Amino acid sequence: DSGEIVLIGNESDILHSGYSHAISEGGKRYPSVNHYAHSQILISLGIDETKLLDLLAVSTRDVPNKARDLLLENMPSGHDLNSLSSYLSTSRHSYTMQGLRIRVHQDKAFERCLMETSQCLLIVCDSRDKELGIGMEEQTFAEWISRERVDAEQISYWMMNEIGRPQNLGANQLGYFLMWLRHEIKDAKRASMLKARCTEVEGISKDQHEKPVQLSVNDQIISLTGVFRPLSNYFAMRFEIKGDVYRSVEHYAYEKLFISLKLDDKWIEKLNTTVLPIHIPLVAQRIFEKLKIPQSTIDGKLTKLDRWRQSGMKHKLGSNDYLKQLLLSTGNALLVDFAEGDPAWTCGSSEAELQRLLAKDYVDAKKLMGWMREKVEKAPRAVRHICGNKTGVLLMELRERMANSDNQSRIPLISHLDLSTLSSQVSPHLICFTAESVWHPLYPAEITDAQGRILPSPAHYVAEKAIKFYSLNKLDAEYIMEEKSSRVCWQRLHEVLRSNSPDLEKDTQWWMVQRHAVMKEALSLMLEQHPPLLRALLDTHDAMIVYCARFSSMEAELSIGMRECDLRAWLQHVEVDSKHLMELCNRPLAFRPPYLGGNRLGFILMELRREFVLRGVFPSTLPDLGIGADAILGSDSATESMLCDVEFDVMDEENYIGLWINPLLLLAKETGDKELMSAATKTKAPPRMVSLDEERITEIVDDIDAMGGKLDSSYLSECAPEELRGAMMRLLQRLRGWMLRADLQQAEMNYVTREVTTQMQFSRRGLEEALAHAKQKVLMREGGGAGAIMIPDRMDVPPPGMPPIPPQSLLNLPMRRDRSPQPPQSQMMGGRRAMAGSDRDESWRPQLQQLQQDGRGGVGRYENGRMQQQQGGGPPQGRRRSPERKIRGDLIPNAPRGGGNRGNNMMTNSPHRRPYRDERNDRSPQTAKRRRSPSPPSAPVEPPKPAPPKVKVPRPADEELSDGEIIDSDED
Repeated sequence: DSGEIVLIGNESDILHSGYSHAISEGGKRYPSVNHYAHSQILISLGIDETKLLDLLAVSTRDVPNKARDLLLENMPSGHDLNSLSSYLSTSRHSYTMQGLRIRVHQDKAFERCLMETSQCLLIVCDSRDKELGIGMEEQTFAEWISRERVDAEQISYWMMNEIGRPQNLGANQLGYFLMWLRHEIKDAKRASMLKARCTEVEGISKDQHEKPVQLSVNDQIISLTGVFRPLSNYFAMRFEIKGDVYRSVEHYAYEKLFISLKLDDKWIEKLNTTVLPIHIPLVAQRIFEKLKIPQSTIDGKLTKLDRWRQSGMKHKLGSNDYLKQLLLSTGNALLVDFAEGDPAWTCGSSEAELQRLLAKDYVDAKKLMGWMREKVEKAPRAVRHICGNKTGVLLMELRERMANSDNQSRIPLISHLDLSTLSSQVSPHLICFTAESVWHPLYPAEITDAQGRILPSPAHYVAEKAIKFYSLNKLDAEYIMEEKSSRVCWQRLHEVLRSNSPDLEKDTQWWMVQRHAVMKEALSLMLEQHPPLLRALLDTHDAMIVYCARFSSMEAELSIGMRECDLRAWLQHVEVDSKHLMELCNRPLAFRPPYLGGNRLGFILMELRREFVLRGVFPSTLPDLGIGADAILGSDSATESMLCDVEFDVMDEENYIGLWINPLLLLAKETGDKELMSAATKTKAPPRMVSLDEERITEIVDDIDAMGGKLDSSYLSECAPEELRGAMMRLLQRLRGWMLRADLQQAEMNYVTREVTTQMQFSRRGLEEALAHAKQKVLMREGGGAGAIMIPDRMDVPPPGMPPIPPQSLLNLPMRRDRSPQPPQSQMMGGRRAMAGSDRDESWRPQLQQLQQDGRGGVGRYENGRMQQQQGGGPPQGRRRSPERKIRGDLIPNAPRGGGNRGNNMMTNSPHRRPYRDERNDRSPQTAKRRRSPSPPSAPVEPPKPAPPKVKVPRPADEELSDGEIIDSDED
């Protein structure tokens, strides 16, 4: 590591320049690097090479002294050691470094040992040479470090700055050379890993020897869409040939075809008025059918159509410098046109499919080119739709000719971004986010534009700006903006732009400048209007922010071009830090590793972060977002495989297990590293939904029920998590059903309880009233007279033959007092005595039977131990029906009762009965007289003689009473 020191010994150490290992250079062998360096110095001073044989024969330790002697013997005229001292020192350093470079290529052990030192500080401990070494032996230097308490950082400073260096320390130049060589080796390896491997493939055209031209291509696929769309033959771009202007290559080729078929000018005019080049073949076919031209005549001329297209492409690119630069900016990539045109000139596949094919270890660019050039009949059935793509092949041939010229400039595909400020402040830390992150324009955070309109997301803001920039028609604008989903809006925007046909200048301005400027505006509005999102961005501090998504030609400059796991593994393997990664992303596409994107969205967020910090915004003053880091960044999301112009389905399994070519996978294929290949082919686990296998879930639920509450952990571990989740949902549904049924049953029980309580109280009151009147009449008949009314002390004893009064515990059931008031406790005493007495007293039975026969208005009668109502039936008025009653319907029988509501006493509703009253608590004068205690004895008073009774004619027993007639006690 950078804080450690590695001590290198004398000539016996493998890293020392005097180590005995022969090197070859220019057909000559040298025993060591020291022999080589001193030999080259003497040769440069004009000393004969034959005299150097003595130098090569001595040991490494004696080389400096022998070289000094040879120099003194063959000193150039006009010089001495003093005049040559500066030259000798500089030459020794230079030739020693050159000898070390030669050795590192010829001695693998030396290279391996040097690279094992990693970032350590190298100190050459040689007491005899204070220039190349430190001037001390290993043990002495270690003791000096311990005594002086210095570290590697301080020693490194002394090595680079002679001022302040202790006098006893040497310059350690050899250690500096070794560290520089180590750096060069790392850079060379890194450059070789970052450089695209090109392969030679055959083109379509023939060279002067009638052989197919050779093309140099790599494994990168670039589709003619987005910023590359003007290169396609189906892009409407005017160009001139011999003074005639044509709207596109297709217009030119088919006009030549019409002229060869000798068609009238009106048909050629109809062809030229067709706006979209993609419609030219369809218009031509309709004209042929209308003119009834034989197909054989057309086929004879179609052989020249390819030459006319090729000629049109050459004139189109040759007359426009921007298109030349755009074509050269593709580097050595494999160009493919996926437009829906002529199958022979376009490719029927897609960019995503070709990327998936290249992820296989047996598919490369040469294999794809072979399939494209193959005839459809001879190609494998699974890849026949890939055949064609003459447009891409001819463009690569033109690019090969332009690249061999003196023009070596390559234009960037996006506006230049000055990263000097950002790279100087960026830390080694890397923060990756996906399209599911809160910082992406697709995040559904409402923003308000300058006009006060509320847009659902920053993506809608970008889409609205694109509609105005391209002046899209109303139908396309409504199609893009009608969806509130940011993802759908984003996909529809790029779908419309892909089919739109703007002019070259406007299209270039949008993709290279305007698009990313609008994105920055939208994200700035979102962060300003949503402080928690700004807080999350500012919490990243100085880390480099990277947008991880798969590479696509339409968004080649927006993302990094790979997944987060692939990016981190690739950076670790190629040993690229954050600053170097920023420099790679800022290069033009032709000078970047294949499939490495420009990460412009990440740079935009870093710029916004710096701007807000310069405004004085502190994260501590902003509200916290309140979610985890993975949710903020959208880590490990399926959106890493999302393409902007293709409908994305988050539940598609291909977005989780599908692989596509990326820098890490490409490096693994080239090096054959199994560990690297394993890391590159790692996939996500697709989300598994709750199983729909109802039979399996039912089986698991039955097994759980059979366990009787004692779950078997081994059985549960054998079940899939989705199956257990489904069983749990089934058990929860069952529990909810039980709870619902229990609630319904409880409600029904409460309702029945109230009904039974009401009926029992109603029966008791009617029974007491009947008993009171019956006993009164019996007493009057047996001699008490009309005025001798005796009320029994106990009203809770039923008459003989009547059912017993319910016990106190049943009568005290909960009830609402406003509907059924609680009767006095004095009337509910002695239930057992009443039941016992009812068997002895049989004098009540005849009177009770007569009372049942005389049932009058509203008075109840007893049948089967229950009091029944004789009139005023039907449900009570003004009474609310309980919801339990509505649910149960007719399962709960209605208790028979009178016409009054349940809250009123039935006896009070009868016109022939007085209201119920507890005579024991009655304080009326009549009752008080009857209850007054007997007075003390006094003188007897002779009572008045009663008048003789009137003689009445006895009434026949079977004669009926008239309405309103009351039978007196004598007749009773």
